[in-house]
Amino acid sequence: MRWIVYSLALLAIALLVGSRLYPEIKRVEVLGNERLSEEEILELARLAVGDPLLWVNAWTVRGLSTSPWIRQARVIRHLLERTIAVTIWERTPVATDGATVWAKDGTIVLGVSPEEAQRLVQIRGWGEPRIEEALDLLLLLADHEPKVVSYTPEGFEIQFAGGVLVTPQAQDLKDHWSAFLSHHGRRVAVYPWGVSFGND
Repeated sequence: MRWIVYSLALLAIALLVGSRLYPEIKRVEVLGNERLSEEEILELARLAVGDPLLWVNAWTVRGLSTSPWIRQARVIRHLLERTIAVTIWERTPVATDGATVWAKDGTIVLGVSPEEAQRLVQIRGWGEPRIEEALDLLLLLADHEPKVVSYTPEGFEIQFAGGVLVTPQAQDLKDHWSAFLSHHGRRVAVYPWGVSFGND
């Protein structure tokens, strides 16, 4: 009986060692990347042709989660083709205060050119920073193409191509969303108790 246990243990060790040698990765495909190069992604994932295919798992490619540009990643092993497919979903920068650039989920992203930063929504303000709430407003108002979000301790002013929105906080806009839509394109003020609007 003991020899069976030893034999199984030796077989397990042989299989483990063998999996480090065969099969090897023959090709790595990278899909969905725009910001990051294929070389950068492979370096983050620690993947290379010739690596042991069976040893690729969530732990070995965990470096992908360290890049602020990568919102989500999926790594699939194709055993018959000895191929690894890495699919990337990147974050998109949406706003800047001139020094910092944020994606819509609040992640700070680096390496945005000054020219691209000028095309993003500009966040301005003074007092206690209200960046998280400003990004919440941008997400809510994305279809209306806001240009500038200004904040003070009293509230927000959002400038659009054809109108202005003033509100003390994002929750007030959520509470009176339908009223805002009815008057969008003017100067609209959304308060906890209701909505007012004008033509200037």
